[in-house]
Amino acid sequence: MLGVLGLCILSFCTLIGVAYAMTPVPEAGNEDATKTAAIFYYDDGKTEIGRIGTNRELVDLKDVPLHVQEAVIAAENRSFRTDPGFSVKGILRAVWVNLTGGEMQGGSTITQQLAKNYYLSNERTMSRKFKELFISVKLGQQKGKDQILEDYLNTIYFGRQAYGIQAASKTYFGVPVNKLRPDQGAMLAAIIQRPGQLGTEDYEKETLDRYRYVLDGMVKTGALTKADYDKYQARLPKTRPINSGQTFAGQNGYMIRRALKELERDQGITEDEIIRNGLHIVTTFNQAKMKAAQYAAERTISSLHPKRKSEHIRVGIASVETGTGRVVAFYGGPDYLKQEFDNVWAGSAQAGSAMKPYVLATALKENWSLKTLVEGRSGIAFDSQGNPVPPGTPGATIPIPNGHREPPAIDLIEATKNSINTAYVQLGMKVGLGDVIETATDAGIASDLLEPHRHAYGLSLGINDIRPIEQAAGYATFANGGTYYQPHVVDKVLTKDKKTYKTLKWKKRENIFSKEVAADVTYAMQAVVNGGTGTAAKLADGRPVAGKTGTTDKNVATWFVGYIPQLSTAVAVYNDQKERLVLDGAVVQGGTVPARLWNVYMTQATRGMEIQQFPPPAYVGVAQKFATVQPSPSETPMCEPGQESTEEEPCRERPRRHRPCIPPGCGGNRPPEDNDPPGLCERFPNAPGCRNPGPTPNPSPSGDGGGDDGGGGPGDGGGGPGDGGGGPGDGGGGPGMGGAQAVRPPD
Repeated sequence: MLGVLGLCILSFCTLIGVAYAMTPVPEAGNEDATKTAAIFYYDDGKTEIGRIGTNRELVDLKDVPLHVQEAVIAAENRSFRTDPGFSVKGILRAVWVNLTGGEMQGGSTITQQLAKNYYLSNERTMSRKFKELFISVKLGQQKGKDQILEDYLNTIYFGRQAYGIQAASKTYFGVPVNKLRPDQGAMLAAIIQRPGQLGTEDYEKETLDRYRYVLDGMVKTGALTKADYDKYQARLPKTRPINSGQTFAGQNGYMIRRALKELERDQGITEDEIIRNGLHIVTTFNQAKMKAAQYAAERTISSLHPKRKSEHIRVGIASVETGTGRVVAFYGGPDYLKQEFDNVWAGSAQAGSAMKPYVLATALKENWSLKTLVEGRSGIAFDSQGNPVPPGTPGATIPIPNGHREPPAIDLIEATKNSINTAYVQLGMKVGLGDVIETATDAGIASDLLEPHRHAYGLSLGINDIRPIEQAAGYATFANGGTYYQPHVVDKVLTKDKKTYKTLKWKKRENIFSKEVAADVTYAMQAVVNGGTGTAAKLADGRPVAGKTGTTDKNVATWFVGYIPQLSTAVAVYNDQKERLVLDGAVVQGGTVPARLWNVYMTQATRGMEIQQFPPPAYVGVAQKFATVQPSPSETPMCEPGQESTEEEPCRERPRRHRPCIPPGCGGNRPPEDNDPPGLCERFPNAPGCRNPGPTPNPSPSGDGGGDDGGGGPGDGGGGPGDGGGGPGDGGGGPGMGGAQAVRPPD
C-alpha cells in the first residue's frame, strides 16, 4: 500500500516537473494586456452607449518615487523584496477553493499578479493557475525584483480606464508620477485591490480604510514616519473630477458605471476583466425610453424653476419591466461628469405614503379584506394594539392628523385612495410592523432601511428612506401577481466574437403574496389615480394605471410610484439638504410634480405598447371592523356661499382647499398646499388644468379628476407622526394636470 502511494506521489512530482520545464516565460505580454476596449450597447445590441479602453503610458522605475514603490508593496505584497515570487499558502488556498467549487482565486504576490495579467489570458481554469505559478517562479529567477516591479507598475489597472502608474497619476491627480506626494501614492496603491470601486464616491469609506492600511504598512516597512502617518491618515487626498470625454458625459456615465458595478457585485466579473478581454456588454436600457426619462425630469423641473432648477433638488426615475426586472430606463442625475452620485441606486429619500401599499398587502396576506373598516377621523391617538384611545394616554401615539375630513369608519380602498394617515397607522399596528417589514423586504426593499423603524408606528407612513430602483421593482410585484424579479441592467456579456462569455443569473422570488392579494392592492391603487391623490398620473390613452403618491413631513421628499401591467416606474423629487421642497414659491407634493413627471415619461414610454387590463379585484379575506360607523353627513346638504347652518335649515360646511403655508408660521400638523405652483401654465399651456374652460367643459382623460375645484382631490397632510413626532404625510393631488398633452420630447 505504501509502495503504491509512494509511486503516485513520485508520478505526480514527475508530472509537475515536466510541466514546469515545458512552460516558458513569454517574451512579450499578451495583446489583452497592452491594448483593448470594452463596448456597451443599448438593449438592441447594436447601438453603442460608449467604449472604455486602455489609457497606458510606460515609465521607467527610476522615475517612480521610492515612496510610491513602497506604497504599492505595502498594499499588495509586503514580502516582495525577499519572497521567491509566489506564495505557497496563497496557491494552496486558491487550489482548494477552486476544487471545492468556489470562485476562482487569484495569486497574492506582485510576481503572480504580473504573470496572470501580463503573460496569460483571463481563462478560468486550473491549468492556467499552474502556468501562473510556473511563470512566477521563472520570472523570479530570470528577472530582478526591480524589473518585475517596473513591469507590474506599467500594467496594473487603477480604475478610470487608467493602466499603469503614470496614467493613473495624471488621471487622478493631474501630475506625472515623479510629482506624487506620499499620500497620493498611497491612495493609488490602495485602489489596486478593487479598481472598479475604490476611489469612487460610492466607496469613499472603503477607500479610506484601504488607504490607511497602506499607510500603516509603509510605517511598518520604514517607508513612512509615524508623524507623516498621523498627518495623512485623517482624510483621502483630493482627486480630479472624472473626465472621460464624451464616453461618460450626460447619462452615459450613469449607464456604464451601473453596468460595471452590477457585473462585479452580482456576477463576479470585474471592470479590469471586462476591459482586458474587450467584452461586449448588452444592457437592458432602451434608448427611446432613456431619452424620455431625461426629457421628463429636466423639462418638468426646469419649467417650474428655470433659475434654480439644480439647487439642492434631486430627481430620480427608475422604470422596470414588471415580468422580468429589466431596467429599461432611469434618470440618475443631470451629467455624470458633474455629479457622479446616482439618484436612483445610491440616492434615497423618505418614502412617505408611497410605503402604504406594503402595509395594505400585509393586511390582505393575513386574510383581511378590502372591505375592512379602519379609523378615518383626524386627530386620533392609538394604543400599542392599534385601538383608538384619548390623546395623552400613556404609551399611546400622538394624535394622528389627516389632510381632510373622512367618516369615522372607512374601508381600505377609501383609506388608500385618499391616503388617510389614521387608517394606515392603525392598520400597521394591527397587522404588526414586523410583518410589514417582511413583506417590503421580500418585494426588494433593503432591510437596512427598514429595520431601524421596526417598532415605530410611523413606518406605516414611510418615515424610512427608500431608493427609487427599489420602489419601481417593489411595485412591479403587484403588477405581476406577487413575483419579485431582481432589477438588473445587463442582458448579455459577450466575447469579441459575440459568443456568450458568462450566463447571467438574477434573483426571482415567487409567491411573495398571492395573485389575488396583488389584484386587490392594484385595485385600491387604481382608485388613487382615478379619483384620489394621484389623478395627475392618469394617462391620456385610457390605459389603466395603479399608483401611490408620497409626501414626507415638511415636504422634503415627494414621490409618485405607479405601474401599468407591463411597466413599473418610480419618480422621486427631493431636497438633498432635508429642507422643504419649494418650486416657484409653492410647496411640492407627490400628487403634483412627481405625478405629472411620471405622466410625461409614461406617455412616451408606452407609445406603441399594447393596452392591457389589470385583473379584477378578488376581495380576498374577511372584513374586519376596527372603527365604529356613524350616520353619514351626506344626507345633510352642503351650505351655499354665505349660508349658515341652523336647526330649521341644517347644512354642512363646504370643504376648503388648503392654501400655501411657507415657514415661518406653519404649524407642524398643518397640511401642505395642494395648488399648482404659479407659472405652471406658462410652460404647459396645453395641459388640461391650464385650458380655458368652455361653456360646457368635458372631463379630460389625462388628469382632471374629481376634487373640490375640479382637480385631483387633496391628500393627507404633511404633518403626520414620525418617531415620536412630526413624521410624513401625503401630499394632495392638486388640480389634475396629467401633462400628457402638454409636452412631447423630440423623436
